[in-house]
Amino acid sequence: MIQVTINHDEKRHVSSFEMKGHADFDESGKDLVCAGASAIAFGTVNAIYQLLNVEPTIQQEGEGGYLHVTLPADLDEELDSRLQLVVQTMVAQLYTIVQSYGQYIKISYSQM
Repeated sequence: MIQVTINHDEKRHVSSFEMKGHADFDESGKDLVCAGASAIAFGTVNAIYQLLNVEPTIQQEGEGGYLHVTLPADLDEELDSRLQLVVQTMVAQLYTIVQSYGQYIKISYSQM
């Protein structure tokens, strides 16, 4: 199962997100759930870099199956607002996968 954790403060301001595990929906290379979730996560990271010119801290481990992204905390209010919108868009897209394939992907929130 893919486990996505969204780390936020008491105001739901996201500080980081983590994606780990494998969906095991199908064999490697044919797993639509893994491919979809990965495309959303990496598309989000690319949007953060390319559209906002923001550089998050990224950790990846092993041969896939782990991504941790820490968002910068020292942004001005307008840029941070745009960054939060990008991350919330990612969450909405992931929930679209959860609606059809909830037995293979789970989203949880952790207040920091």
